[in-house]
Amino acid sequence: MLSTVIAVPGTAFVIVMYMSLVETILKGSKVAAGVLAVQSLAATVTVSLIFWLRFRRDRQIGLLITLVAAAAIWLWGQHLWEAISSTVLPHYEGLKPAERAQAVGQYRLAVVQACAAAGGVIALLYTARNYRLIRHGQVTDRLSKALERLESQEEFVRLGGVIALQQIIHDAPAQAEHVTHIVRTFIRRQAPKAAQSTPRGLQATASGLLLPQGRTPSGPEKPAADVQAALTALNTRHAKLHSYRIDLSGYHLAGAHMFRQDLARAQLSGAVLTDAVLARAALGRASLEECDLRHAVLSRSDLQQATLRGAKLSGAHLVSTDLTDADLTGVTAEEEPVHLDKSYLEQARLNNAVLRNASLIGAKLRHADLTNADLTGADLTGADLRRARGLTVDQLLAAGSIEKARLDPTLHAACRRNAPGTEPAAGGPVGQELQP
Repeated sequence: MLSTVIAVPGTAFVIVMYMSLVETILKGSKVAAGVLAVQSLAATVTVSLIFWLRFRRDRQIGLLITLVAAAAIWLWGQHLWEAISSTVLPHYEGLKPAERAQAVGQYRLAVVQACAAAGGVIALLYTARNYRLIRHGQVTDRLSKALERLESQEEFVRLGGVIALQQIIHDAPAQAEHVTHIVRTFIRRQAPKAAQSTPRGLQATASGLLLPQGRTPSGPEKPAADVQAALTALNTRHAKLHSYRIDLSGYHLAGAHMFRQDLARAQLSGAVLTDAVLARAALGRASLEECDLRHAVLSRSDLQQATLRGAKLSGAHLVSTDLTDADLTGVTAEEEPVHLDKSYLEQARLNNAVLRNASLIGAKLRHADLTNADLTGADLTGADLRRARGLTVDQLLAAGSIEKARLDPTLHAACRRNAPGTEPAAGGPVGQELQP
């Protein structure tokens, strides 16, 4: 139905644009040139609309297409009729009987050819309709078999089912929304729930054995193969349109590989993501409260306006990560330093954050809230701390390095007074650009 509705005004588009182009070239008509320009613009908008509709199935689509078709008929209907009437309808005035008979014969032949062409178009549309129905049936059959595999007790069988769902998402974008929902439900059913985590390092178990560093008795080190495949399926092109705001709160996904994953507005509160790979992931406005991100890789990720209150960041890598306006209230990185080199932390909330020995080399912390933040031993080399809220001289003196840090003039002067033994010249340990 969609192809039929689009094909009719599309054909009219091509015919009218062709006639306008011929008139422009042969007669040099400025009016025809203007009409051609408007038609070209309208054709561009229509093609863009078709590509947009390719991934949308809203209720307003039918009304929108109807309005576009009505506008096309209103704008170009008269031109189209003139073109057809001047080239198809016969004119018998002034013709001799023999010439008149020949013209009638040619007209009848043209009518027959037009009817044949119309029949061919109808047959083509009918064939296309049957093809879509057959393909829809095939997709339904493939989906049923994939769902049967997901119910298996064998992991490799479930893995095959997930791969089949991923292929359906690729082959049938119209079904991507429903299949994506199935994949998300599968992850929540198969992934273990997060238990109370324990600190990294050598940990004693109930039997008295020591676990190697990086292991915890609360869950597996990495997701099962079928769960990891499901996470990968959510990262495909068509699935990304429907995988936002996923809810994985409280699940154990340690070691998950989610490179470039689209997790915007995702609910990940209380999730265990230790050693997870989230580099270049989209986590804007995601909820990561109390999330265990120890040793996770989030370098170059988008965490704008994300909520990380109380998250564990020991050993995490957030190099060049965008944390603009993120909430990091009460985050902890006590066991191993967190890496925040060259990260964007403008207007981020870091009050009561524990960032001992953290690496903040070249980090952008303008307007960030550092009230009561523990920066003991932190490397603030080259960090931009201008207009940081709640930042005190004691915090700066407790830091491991503030060489070339950019501070407000008052803090700069106070550091020089309180640390006379390390008073720098221009470009020294606390040398910086003083202008805001």
